[in-house]
Formats: sequence, C-alpha cells, structure tokens
Amino acid sequence: MRGHRQNYSNRRRIQEKPVKECVKYEHGFFRGEKCQFCEEDGEMIMSPRHVDKFGRIMAGILRHFPDRFDLEMTQQGWIDVGEFVDAIKQKRGGLGYLTIKHVKAVIETDPKGRYQFEDNRIRATYAHSIDLDLDLPTEGVPEHLYYACSEDDVEDYIENGLFPEDRMMVHLSGTRLNALEAGRHIIGKPVVLMLDVREAEKDGGKIMKAGTTVFVTKEVVGKHLKRLPNST
Repeated sequence: MRGHRQNYSNRRRIQEKPVKECVKYEHGFFRGEKCQFCEEDGEMIMSPRHVDKFGRIMAGILRHFPDRFDLEMTQQGWIDVGEFVDAIKQKRGGLGYLTIKHVKAVIETDPKGRYQFEDNRIRATYAHSIDLDLDLPTEGVPEHLYYACSEDDVEDYIENGLFPEDRMMVHLSGTRLNALEAGRHIIGKPVVLMLDVREAEKDGGKIMKAGTTVFVTKEVVGKHLKRLPNST
C-alpha cells in the first residue's frame, strides 16, 4: 500500500510578524505591530527575521533532529526548555541572545498552535519525522475531518486508506477550507476527502487534536473516506 505522498518541502513560507509584549496593560505576548486588546505598540521581543530564523531551528529540533543538538527527547516529544536554549546558543552564534522568555513568547503566539510549553518543557505537537508516542487530547474532535490530495490519488486513498510517509502520523484538517489551503501550497488544485470521524473511531481509530486546525492519527481506513464534490 502506498502512503500519502505530499512533499512538505515545497510549502511557501509565510512572512513572519514581530513578536511583542504588552507591558503597559499586561496583556501578554502578541504577534503584529499593536496589541489586539489595547492597540498599544508594546515592547519588541523578536523581529520578523529572528522569528523566522529561530522558528526554523525550533521546528527542526522538536520535529526532526534533537540529536544534532545533543538534546534528550522523551517518547512523548518533550525537551527541557533550559537545555534547549543552551544548546541553540552554543551551536548557533546568531541566536546568542536567546532566553526562555523568547521561546515562551514564540510558542504562546504561534497562530497554528504547533507547540506546547508545560512544566519547563517544550514540544512540537505535529509534523514529526521521528517516531513518538504522542499523548495529545482526543476530546472534542469534530464529526468530520478533511484531507487534500491530487486527483490521481483519490481512488487509491479511498480503496487503501491513508498512511504516513514523510511524517509519522497522518495529518487531517479541521475544515474543508483548511484542507484546501494546505493542499494548494503543495498540489495546486487539490481534491478534498472527508473522513467520517465517528465511524473511524468505532473501528478503533484514535484521532488527536494537535494544533489549531490540525488533527493526527496513525492511519485512516479507506471506507471512512468520501470525496467531496467541487472540492477544487
């Protein structure tokens, strides 16, 4: 059986916004020029260029290669944040200013909810290429989830199902629009498949919420997939 064949290296990078902190009214960290609550300019935590640079390194470590930075990762994907900061400062001279506050600010303002910061540990919640046993929430998963693919792959997926390939989990979108947006970065004119979540769960499928609009599972049985009309 073939796994899903999306090539995530072809994604177009989104222009980053600055990460700031609303100090005057203590509204916390935010991304953009002004605090969304009070319209104050706030204090700069990290410029767009540094957000991009640090974000790439953080994603690489937490998703793909903690060993390159001599970091220990638990089977649930957690790394000690202090050790994480020290390792980056030692191996990346341009990030010598990095502190735990910078890490916390980037994670808390990440619009996709790709990371977690708990008990002085951090982790990525999806897009791993290393084998982990993620303990993400399974509550509140909607009745339907969505997956974008090419026209050529539709019959194969409905017959054989979805299996991981370049990632360790199958990634599903929370809405049809989310799936289309994700697919257009890779495929151009994607077709959207809809998963009947409740039926998949009856067959033993464990689906977890991994981000703002992203859900992950080990595999998807093809009989629970349906092509949506006019999905391109």
